[in-house]
Amino acid sequence: WDGSRWTARTRDRVSKLERVPLAEPGRARGRRARGRRSDRRSRGRGGMGGFLTFVLAAVIVVGGAGYVGVLPTEFTQSMPTGPDVAYPVFGSDETVTYLARNLIAQEAEIDVTWIQASGRDVRSVVKEAMDEAMVQNPYAFVNGWSMSIQAARVRVEPDYTYAADEAERRRVATASAVAAIVATPEVVGAADVRAKITAIHNAELNTTTYDHAAADAITAGTTSSDSPQVAQSQEAYGILVDGTAVCTGYARAFQLLAQASGLQSVVVTGVANSGVTTGGHAWNRVLVDGQWLVVDTTWDDATDAQLGTTYLMIDTQDPLMSTRSQDADWVVDANVGMYGG
Repeated sequence: WDGSRWTARTRDRVSKLERVPLAEPGRARGRRARGRRSDRRSRGRGGMGGFLTFVLAAVIVVGGAGYVGVLPTEFTQSMPTGPDVAYPVFGSDETVTYLARNLIAQEAEIDVTWIQASGRDVRSVVKEAMDEAMVQNPYAFVNGWSMSIQAARVRVEPDYTYAADEAERRRVATASAVAAIVATPEVVGAADVRAKITAIHNAELNTTTYDHAAADAITAGTTSSDSPQVAQSQEAYGILVDGTAVCTGYARAFQLLAQASGLQSVVVTGVANSGVTTGGHAWNRVLVDGQWLVVDTTWDDATDAQLGTTYLMIDTQDPLMSTRSQDADWVVDANVGMYGG
């Protein structure tokens, strides 16, 4: 290929010597295109040559079309693997976990072009997956995000709560606190799943108190972007390291303790209309003998005078749950059934 057509030049398979035929009468010998490799074998103008011409044309179309899914699967961009991280990653599908890995690694931009290439609505897919990734991953510190859609590239641009070094300091401290709790005799010696859940539930409540000041600030409209105290109140770090947080911090701390203890847990978000707290709320579901049961460490910590167990492994349909409703942010809509609906 000389840049505009296939030539008759060939290379011997054994000797590797190039055979250049005499120019045809009235026709100039083909030239090499600048900047192209000259060691690619040619098999003539038909057969493979025609296929390669089609491939080159397809590549040009991909670049011009912006990966909009109009080409066969073999010519569209595939899902990247994402960065390796040293912390647990939670998610109901590969899109969520891909985003979560990038968030934990604090990538400035996350390439999601492959979602658009698949033919799906990139805006709605990213919205659902990012919501879940931010709720379910306590080692990601994110205030929000935006998305940039260009002709041949789509990327998510997260707004991180902390600089990378401070975020990592908090991850290390949180992971250390988790390891210390799951190594206690109460957790290690638990006889079964229920006993282990009870042990980590009690350990969490014994290390913390509810952050009423942060709760009042949130009620007044203060956000994590506005206040370091509000930001920390949403983190497992607040519970496990600093000893105080609000419901999201409680739920995320339980999520990490459950995972480190070999249990399956998920954070659920929604609204409480009455009870210990009202307004936006977060709690957990944990898998017990094939059934997803509710654990609400926040509401079991209503008073520091005694260890509450009212919301320890109750059925999702228990009358106590009539005081709250879950929202659509904690898991991708299509995957709600994975956690009991």
